[in-house]
Amino acid sequence: MTPITVPDSLAPAFSGPGPTRVCDESGKILGYYQPRREATDEDYEWLMKQVTKEEIEVSLASGPGRPLRDILDDLNRRYGE
Repeated sequence: MTPITVPDSLAPAFSGPGPTRVCDESGKILGYYQPRREATDEDYEWLMKQVTKEEIEVSLASGPGRPLRDILDDLNRRYGE
């Protein structure tokens, strides 16, 4: 990720609750900035309604995942480099 330093005079434009469209001087959209927010108790409550305790236990008992190198090798075999 490339860090971009925003001048103090522009910081308020990036402090809103929703995404901010970032454009160059000609108006071309370069991308969107989404402010980071901390998870809330409501987020966790919602999540726990989406996943059962049994599903969590199965996931925890399944052991570690595959090493990244194995996954990348498989993708390279399937789709090339």
